[in-house]
Amino acid sequence: MIQTIDRDLAREQFEALGAEIAATLAQAVEADMAEWGDRLVAAASAGDDEAMRRARHSLKGLCGNFGATELEQLANGRLDSEAERARFLACRTATVAALLAVAAAVE
Repeated sequence: MIQTIDRDLAREQFEALGAEIAATLAQAVEADMAEWGDRLVAAASAGDDEAMRRARHSLKGLCGNFGATELEQLANGRLDSEAERARFLACRTATVAALLAVAAAVE
């Protein structure tokens, strides 16, 4: 099983905020990962290096906050094929699910 996030780091981040703000932050992270992940895949499909650079930069910041190293590595890797892009998107989905689960556990 791939560890999509550093659960201890994520828990620390969310617990420092309290349950209500943690839930709001988790939703914002979910939306941002969706947006920047979609932009990265679209840019990779179009061969737009500058748009890929911007999307990767934004994803790097999001991933760093929660120890999402697998997603960051996939985002920075080759995304030339449909299979590579599909692997990235599947990891993004798993990463977001893990973040939402950690945030939901905050009391």
